[in-house]
Amino acid sequence: MGAAAGLSDGVRARKMAARDNPPKDLPMLRLRVLFTCLLLAASGPVLADAASHAAAAKRFLELSRADTLAVPAHLQVRQMFAQRFAEAGAGAAQQAILERYQAQAAAAIEKAVGRDRLQPELISLYTDAFSEAELQEVLAFYQTPVGRKVLEQMPQLMAHAGQLTQERLQQAVPEVNRLLGEMSAELQPSRP
Repeated sequence: MGAAAGLSDGVRARKMAARDNPPKDLPMLRLRVLFTCLLLAASGPVLADAASHAAAAKRFLELSRADTLAVPAHLQVRQMFAQRFAEAGAGAAQQAILERYQAQAAAAIEKAVGRDRLQPELISLYTDAFSEAELQEVLAFYQTPVGRKVLEQMPQLMAHAGQLTQERLQQAVPEVNRLLGEMSAELQPSRP
């Protein structure tokens, strides 16, 4: 008990000495404590705002069916394997080989661009591009009949627009190739 009493007397003596001789940087220490408290108090709403902002972006991704972004890649890879299978002259007896490789390729694509892989990055993409209020307005629109129609029609419209663009670009290919040839000829050093 004597040691405990001596220890508490030592602690008491240090506290009294600290009170009687405050450190020279006490105002700075108080400022740091105050700043830390203010930072912690202010970060609560910021964190809550960030969470609700991310939730709005996530809801937008759900409404816009962003989880289907990888579907064209899956289909294209399946077709590539089927084409290679046909080119190899493989028959129905080897169909299991095709299916095994298609499944492995699908797993590789899912690992790279699956919903769980893309969603955090997509949420960040949308929260960087749109304020929470803007996302709420977009969400309100997409929940209207016209907004739902836009969501339903947009993938087909974009596919058709891409196809039209490719067709028109094909018309320009001969002219672009001619111009490339002319430029290459003009850039060649003159031969004596």
